[in-house]
Amino acid sequence: MPKSVRIVLVAVSLGVAACADNPGAPPASGAPSYIVNGAPTGASFPSVGGLLFDFDGNGVYNGNDLTCTGSLIAPTVFLTAAHCVVGYPTPTPQFYVSFAPDLYASGITTIKATGFAFDPAFGHDQANLHDLAVVFLPAGSTAGMTPLKLARAGYLDDLSARGKLSKALFTNVGYGTSSTQTGQPGFPYDGLRNTSQSEFMALQPFWLGLLMNNHATGQGGDCYGDSGGPKFLSSDLTTIVATVTTGDVPCRATTWDYRTDTRSARDFLGQYVTLP
Repeated sequence: MPKSVRIVLVAVSLGVAACADNPGAPPASGAPSYIVNGAPTGASFPSVGGLLFDFDGNGVYNGNDLTCTGSLIAPTVFLTAAHCVVGYPTPTPQFYVSFAPDLYASGITTIKATGFAFDPAFGHDQANLHDLAVVFLPAGSTAGMTPLKLARAGYLDDLSARGKLSKALFTNVGYGTSSTQTGQPGFPYDGLRNTSQSEFMALQPFWLGLLMNNHATGQGGDCYGDSGGPKFLSSDLTTIVATVTTGDVPCRATTWDYRTDTRSARDFLGQYVTLP
């Protein structure tokens, strides 16, 4: 499949599609360099990385190999979405991770993963998709980096009960495509780690819903290739409250993100990291 059109839509819950899988080659000169209404992170968010896979069998060396986004949550543990690590030609695909802010920069560092695991309940319950995975990295490979934190149990429920969510802004970080906001949908990609903000929409038992209609809110969102990436409250950019899972197909209206503060998420993640 040509790199420029390698966008795979994975059907998931709520009748929408996953914001996942390889977004292809860089856009033409002058195309937007952001996710939805956002901007490149530069050196900010250094513990957010890209999940890479050698799609073409020619080695992993740049943004053409991006499949999803994820976050370092322990020195050897990289958090992403379950749908990012399943469905490959082999049951044991070899993944790589890069924390380079620009995946098309010359000589980027890639880390060869030692394995991965995903929630065994993934995909069995449409109400609770269990869409979490961890990718294991070699000891010492992230020396000097500060892992991101996970939310404590029931964190978003507590905020909601205290009326702290209705006007909250959330920060999105990922390597995925942008989305054209008018006319026929288009999904330019430049390999940059980008960030944007989204307004709160709804809280469900396993899902955080955010708005990303920039015409209505003046904010932004996420798109293909951002799956598995972190969602932060904009007031705390060190604690992952959810990970990108689903969104509407043209990336123009809403995004639904899998909460990390629920019992089911913590039951899976607690096998690999120490939870707050």
